[in-house]
Amino acid sequence: MDNSISHSSVSALVANYTIPPQASAPVELPSEIWREIATVASANSVLTLREISRDLRSAVGSLDQANLNRINQHPNSTVVIYQSGDGVRSVTRDPETQAVMARYEDISRALQEFFSHSNDNNIRWHLAGSRSLSSETAQQTLAQDQDAEIRLALAGNPNLSSEARQEALAQDQNADVRAALARNPSLTSDARQEALAQDQNADVRAALARNPSLNSDARQEALAQDQSADVRAALARNPSLTSDARQQRLAQDQGAWCVRLALAGNPSLTSDSRQLILAQDQDKWVRVALAGNPSLSSEAAQQTLAQDQDAEVRVALARNPSLSSEAAQQTLAQDPNEWVRRDLVRNPSLSSEAAQQILAQDQDVGVQIFLR
Repeated sequence: MDNSISHSSVSALVANYTIPPQASAPVELPSEIWREIATVASANSVLTLREISRDLRSAVGSLDQANLNRINQHPNSTVVIYQSGDGVRSVTRDPETQAVMARYEDISRALQEFFSHSNDNNIRWHLAGSRSLSSETAQQTLAQDQDAEIRLALAGNPNLSSEARQEALAQDQNADVRAALARNPSLTSDARQEALAQDQNADVRAALARNPSLNSDARQEALAQDQSADVRAALARNPSLTSDARQQRLAQDQGAWCVRLALAGNPSLTSDSRQLILAQDQDKWVRVALAGNPSLSSEAAQQTLAQDQDAEVRVALARNPSLSSEAAQQTLAQDPNEWVRRDLVRNPSLSSEAAQQILAQDQDVGVQIFLR
């Protein structure tokens, strides 16, 4: 191949070409310039092509897609030229590198829009999930992508703040896409939450129910009465569930024990009355979850759990750093199960002098080891 052709010959052609005066109109460069660029591209020189891109950028304000395609479709080109808001830019042709750039680099909006039209699904998927994705144009393109995996990645992107994009994804025919949007913490629109709360798919409603951004009383009330136990359990587990009325309803849920179990372990469960209700729950695992809840503050609930017939409940309580009831500590210090007493003696919240005196006389070797 004749390597005597260089970017300087292209520069001369561009320099001698008279650019039309319209600043905003696309520029149609003569075909001989593009033939020369394609010839230089065949030398497979990244540096040369970058220099060509710089020459074009300095001479031309905008290029039409037909001209861009002439150079980008050349089989030996190592870079792709694309139109940016401030001129012509180039990016490596290597798809693996493009995918890394789309996912992790703080790339320009123009390059985001360029990648959103890529023929490579992997590049579009990486872009859709990128936290640097800020271009609404790129988000709109990806929201309409034929590949459900790409729409799924976009729907779960915490940077998805466009209401229009959220509305489109909330109506997506793929339930997984709607569920990904429903659990997205950036979903703060009451209208979008209402639509997803009424979704026919229970998995979508459950995803919304566990979303920490779900702070609407109306939405929480609707989900607390959902016919699906999985949805109610997801809401019961949500740390944003602070309403006494919602907690009361879920604490008395008789449809499924998993709902009460989820609520019992929720750190937002701070009501003494709710805690006492769950401390008397008929299901052992509900009581175990409550006994280990770091928000367990009710003395009455602690005393009830300290006398529970199931050792696993008492062990969970003995380990809880929020164990503040001196009466409960004294009860556990006399527990017939040595594992309860061993966990109690290691609890940094052990403050009862009476309980400490009882443990000091304990004959169990494990208790004595932890007392030293």
